[in-house]
Amino acid sequence: MGILKRIFNFLLIGSLLLLHSCFLIKIPVSVRHEPIKDTVSVYHFIVSSNKKIADSILTNSYVKESKKAYNWITKEAKLANNNLIFKEFWAANKNKIYKNTFIYNLPSKSLNGLRKKKFKLLIRKKTKKEDALFRRINWQQNLFDSLANWVNDTAISNAIKNNNNLNSNHTIKNQLFVIHFTKIKTGKILGFYTGYKAFIGLNTSRTIAHESIHYLGAPDIYIHKYWIGRRRRIVKRELKEEIMNNTVLENRSCETAYVSNYSAYCIGWIPKIDSVYKPLLKQNLMAKINFWLYLVLF
Repeated sequence: MGILKRIFNFLLIGSLLLLHSCFLIKIPVSVRHEPIKDTVSVYHFIVSSNKKIADSILTNSYVKESKKAYNWITKEAKLANNNLIFKEFWAANKNKIYKNTFIYNLPSKSLNGLRKKKFKLLIRKKTKKEDALFRRINWQQNLFDSLANWVNDTAISNAIKNNNNLNSNHTIKNQLFVIHFTKIKTGKILGFYTGYKAFIGLNTSRTIAHESIHYLGAPDIYIHKYWIGRRRRIVKRELKEEIMNNTVLENRSCETAYVSNYSAYCIGWIPKIDSVYKPLLKQNLMAKINFWLYLVLF
């Protein structure tokens, strides 16, 4: 009965959204005219959901993939005449027994489940009390608070607290936070970055590069595939291997990808956009909603 109800709700919402799309609802892509440049400090944390410490092989894998990703972004920035380097810090735990592994009890063993739970809470009508509770008590915020208390380096601890301050009137540029989980199937990685946003994906150089370029200001390109029309055709024909297109599991290296004229324009690396990509400056809200419905229901 539960499955039938979910299917009915999906069809009902889908029908309403389809009718709503007749108005061609589009949202403009945010373009960063002043790019993030010079040095970005990247803070890495290895988090386990139990008492198991990350072994040297796993740690070296995280370090290798991360270094590859950030070296690649630096090279791509130089091609657009931009100076950008990433200074990486691998945080150490105060408790030397755990070395650089932070122990944190996740509310769910599945990171995708966490995202779905959050989305379901958002689409359900909430009371004022529930809404306030959701804003205050958040597992992401709790994780950051824990890291700030456990980290050995005071400067890194302060950087975490500043980034996690929801009441701050300004965002701190040039600070990127990446959290690597050891107890997730297929090597999932969860990263936080300025603006209190999160991403979920495979712990590969391509995913790390993709999500870090989000931090620089680039939008997802693959979202257009969840609708129909001109923008979908542009992505399929022109931007197949673009870094902001979806990460292809068969190709996990960032070195075969590239930053297109479109993404470079969005993050402020270049002043002009090619006319062929201009339709992508408008995102269809319907495509974004369909994408989130797909995550929740499937």
